[in-house]
Amino acid sequence: MYVAKLIRLSILLITILSLQVWASSDSTAINALEPTLTPQQMHEDIDKWWQWTKNTHPNLSLRIADINTFENNLKELKSKLNSPLNVNDFLAHISILNGQFNDGHMNIMVPSQRRLVEQITEGKNGLFPFEVNIVDGLISISGKLGGDKSIYENARIVAINNHSIESIYTKLMSRMYGDTVAHKEALLSSKFALYYWLFIDKSKDFVITFRDKTRPLNLVVSASNNKPLSLQSSTFENTFKFELLNPDEAKMTINEFWWHDKQAFYDFTQDAFTNLQAHKIKHLIIDVSLNRGGDDDMWKKGLLNYIADKPYRHTSFYQKKVIAEHRDEGEEIGDVISKSYQKYEPSGIDNPLYFDGKVSVLVGVNTYSSAILFANTVQDHGFARIIGDATGGYSWQTGGIQFFTLPNSKLRAVSPRFYLARPSGQGENRVVEPDITE
Repeated sequence: MYVAKLIRLSILLITILSLQVWASSDSTAINALEPTLTPQQMHEDIDKWWQWTKNTHPNLSLRIADINTFENNLKELKSKLNSPLNVNDFLAHISILNGQFNDGHMNIMVPSQRRLVEQITEGKNGLFPFEVNIVDGLISISGKLGGDKSIYENARIVAINNHSIESIYTKLMSRMYGDTVAHKEALLSSKFALYYWLFIDKSKDFVITFRDKTRPLNLVVSASNNKPLSLQSSTFENTFKFELLNPDEAKMTINEFWWHDKQAFYDFTQDAFTNLQAHKIKHLIIDVSLNRGGDDDMWKKGLLNYIADKPYRHTSFYQKKVIAEHRDEGEEIGDVISKSYQKYEPSGIDNPLYFDGKVSVLVGVNTYSSAILFANTVQDHGFARIIGDATGGYSWQTGGIQFFTLPNSKLRAVSPRFYLARPSGQGENRVVEPDITE
């Protein structure tokens, strides 16, 4: 019984990791980056983190190609930490491990990126003033920080404050968690202003050099006190949308599989499928291209309950590490349990609002976590065709994230405790590919 409950647990959004608050109420997020750590304290943080990770993760070899090489990298990292550093500088060193995990559910970072951004933008300094788009190593402006339009949209950046964009890209990408390079670039696009502040410089003014000769060679601009789009609060209306596109087609946009009031989401999807039936819609597009995950129950009850034409499962095989907080009867802490999964959920054919038209699920590089499980399930069972671009994340997803506070630096580490193979059993270390590219 517990295993079934375990597998139903949501694989939480990478963005949700950013919402964890500081354990100490009498220190600010910025001030917490300033204390000085001795080499011994930094070494202790690394050793205790690594032991905790090995005690938590079900199979580090799933994403880390060579564990021996990784452990040698840890030793080399510790050897470089031979003089006192403040927490921010220690983070700059230890976060280099993030790029080696190859997992969007595994990282070492400040406890709350949102809290830190709030305090930076409420202060005198501010952040890099633009949202950016990063693809194949190229960085261009997509708008003003916070989402407003900019006359510099699509302008390619070649340098910031005399730092070449290649050096900035290399330094930040090596510290970015994510499954694949494309996934890391998508995440860094949304976190660029904060990562620049943490790992490049904390400037009040920026000289941005562009590649496009139709624009001024150098733009001088002050830091922004706006919050990045990715760290702004979402409303129900901009997270979940339904629209009739034409007499035959409708589109449902679902940017998260999470909401604090789940019933509001279920009411939303019920209303949507009522509309589909009333308007005799023949083609439904479900857009999860910006959906970074949430709770599996949301798409099982809110979507598959209306479109699944046969019983289904969302995984064929799982592997989990038994930890104290999640132990079934008869299990021993530290055991690694590997099992096939044969529990099938019922179809939605008996639902009065069952939709028997064509269904397309739109995915993209930002589709992740529980949204990938949804895409796996509809593709493997033939409930929908997958359209759009390949996902940035792998089809075999890790989950059940756990948190660990490094004892001296108070940085926060994240690790999964299980992973799920897709229902077909195929696709290890492969992304979800669309059936049709649009």
